[in-house]
Amino acid sequence: MNEKYHKIIEQNFRNFLKENGTDSFYKIKEFFTMQKEIFYKQKIESLRDKNIKEQEQIIKARQAWVSVIGRSLEIVVEILLESFCKKHNLQITNNRILKSKKLDSKLDLVKRVLLVDFGRFSILPDGDIIIYKFKNEIPQILAILSITNSLKKQYTEIPYWKLKLKSQKMTEKIKVFMITPDNDNEISFIDNIKKSRIVMEYELDGIYLLKSDFDCSSKVKGFESLIYDLERLI
Repeated sequence: MNEKYHKIIEQNFRNFLKENGTDSFYKIKEFFTMQKEIFYKQKIESLRDKNIKEQEQIIKARQAWVSVIGRSLEIVVEILLESFCKKHNLQITNNRILKSKKLDSKLDLVKRVLLVDFGRFSILPDGDIIIYKFKNEIPQILAILSITNSLKKQYTEIPYWKLKLKSQKMTEKIKVFMITPDNDNEISFIDNIKKSRIVMEYELDGIYLLKSDFDCSSKVKGFESLIYDLERLI
């Protein structure tokens, strides 16, 4: 069922992008506020048809939206990167794909060069979007993008994977970037700076905010800077 809503949001964002151009980078919160209203209305109507009580309708709609928003934000970022990747002949994949038991030979190679060693085990690092290219039949991972709507409980997870990648010869050069609208202002501002910004700004290679109001630094930037930073890696 979520796939249906992901497709709807994907098409709605493509239309939103046509209307707003690069201003779309700073209007992600506005876009998802509109999508949430549409989603709630449709979901509550479908639950009402099943004779579910009003309060339960609201709870179920809220829970359903939480499960939809994460992947939808990833889809939006993928759309924003489409032209850049096409121009430079770059490929995109993600953890869900790489964890599949039926990978083609090229994706299997991508998976193998990403694995983090844990002694008897090897594990894929978290990666919502993985940007890569092939050179002489060998995959080169440019960057792992971690995308989240809220950072309240996740600010140590992504730096952990960056440190693990950095500790291995095979993966030490892979950049790890965070992309977020930071709706809770966990990392947006320096006044009364929060632990999440301190940790992530220190450990990650870049943090790119899908908003216009924030305190920038050499690592905390607007989304448009991601394109320039990725170009330097090619």
